[in-house]
Amino acid sequence: MAYYSVPAIRRLQLGRELKAWREKAGLTLEQAGGDLDISKSTLSRMEKGQGAIHPLHARAMAELYRLPEDDLVRVVDIAREAKRPNQNRIEGVSVNSYPALEAEAVSVRNFELAWVPGLLQTESFTRALYADSGTRERNHKLHVRMRRCQRLRAEDPLKLHAIVDETALVRRVAEPHVLVAQMLHIIELSELDNVRVQLLPADIGVHPGLRGAFSLLRFPEDTIGDLGYVDHAAGNLQLVKPTQISQLARRFSALAKLALSEKESCELLLRLADRLSA
Repeated sequence: MAYYSVPAIRRLQLGRELKAWREKAGLTLEQAGGDLDISKSTLSRMEKGQGAIHPLHARAMAELYRLPEDDLVRVVDIAREAKRPNQNRIEGVSVNSYPALEAEAVSVRNFELAWVPGLLQTESFTRALYADSGTRERNHKLHVRMRRCQRLRAEDPLKLHAIVDETALVRRVAEPHVLVAQMLHIIELSELDNVRVQLLPADIGVHPGLRGAFSLLRFPEDTIGDLGYVDHAAGNLQLVKPTQISQLARRFSALAKLALSEKESCELLLRLADRLSA
C-alpha cells in the first residue's frame, strides 16, 4: 500500500487517542490542562484534532497519562507525522475542511440531492455555480474544486462511488451546452475503474435521500475509522460515532439499491444530454 503523509487525519487520530488515554488515567480536561500548563479549551481543541500537537507536547501528555513505552513512542511518531506535508494537500484550505479530509481519504461514498458531486464537475459547470461570487472567491473555489478532481486520475487514485439525484443534473444552473458537457464528462469518468456513478431517477418518488446529501470517507488502515460528513445551512457535521457511520452506510446502501445501475445511469445521461441539445 502507498505511503501516506496525512496531517488532517493524523491530528484526528492523535487527538482521539490522547483523549482516551486521559480518560483512562482518570483526569479531567481541567486537571490535565493544569498539569500540562495549557488551557482547558486548548487541550479540548487538540483532542478534537482542531489544533496541532507538537511532538514535545504529545510526549508530555503520554508521560502524564502513564502510557506504556511502546505506546508513548507511537504517539510521538504520530505527532511528527501530523506535521509533515501531504502530497495531495490543497493550498488555501483549512486542515479540518472537507477538501483536506477528502485529500487524505482512500475512498468516498457520496450522495448528492441538489448538486453534481464536486469530484465530477467540469470547470465550466463550477464557474457557473459561483458566478455570483466575487472574482477572488470564485477563483479560489474553482482552484480547490479542480485540484480535488485530479485525485480521480492520480497514480494512486481516490475511489469514488457517487449516487446523484437526477434533478441535480437538469437544474438550469448553467447554459444548456455547459450542462450537456457536464453530463458527457460524468459518462467519461464512469469508465475509470475507480469511479462508480449511479443516478436516482426523478420519478422514483419518496426515497431515503430526500433528507439531504452526505458523504462517507474511508482512510488508510493504520489511521482512523470512517468519517461521515454532512453539510447544512449553518456549517457542517463531522460524524465519527460507529452508530452514526452505520446509519449513513445503511442509507447509502438503500439508495444504491434504488438507483439505476451504472450502465443504465450512463444511458439516462445520454438521453438527458440529447434532450438539452435538441
